[in-house]
Amino acid sequence: MNMRKVNLDTWIQLLGMLSVVASLIFVGLEMQQTQRITLANQQQARTELNSNRLLTELELFGEIGAEAITSGLEWSDMTMQQKAIRQQIQRWYWALLENNLFQHEMGLLSDDLWNQVDRYIRGRYSECYLRDIYDTSVAYKPLRDYVSLLPDECSE
Repeated sequence: MNMRKVNLDTWIQLLGMLSVVASLIFVGLEMQQTQRITLANQQQARTELNSNRLLTELELFGEIGAEAITSGLEWSDMTMQQKAIRQQIQRWYWALLENNLFQHEMGLLSDDLWNQVDRYIRGRYSECYLRDIYDTSVAYKPLRDYVSLLPDECSE
């Protein structure tokens, strides 16, 4: 009978230790998730500041005409002002796309949203007349690595 009591006490202690370990693992996972969300929020705030700066600079060009934003007007047919506006908009796109890739890497974008972002990245990169904007605007290495794997329609 005494042996049975020891076994029961041992099981209770083991169960208690396992509960403590499980709690610590849970707390660790929560801290990891909180850190990821904090980093994503910081990145989002930086992107918003950069985005505001880029959009504010557009005010220098006057009222934005729809033809400067849409692809309906060929690059060669745009005025210098329209080209400058389109270049600034491209800088804005790349700032947002960098943030989207960062959010994706943190596991905070759904697959559907990521597929949409991927199409935007491919679309922006395929605009050969604006390639120099990519070259000078994108500093985020993971985005550069990602884009380096895309087919380069401009070199054909």
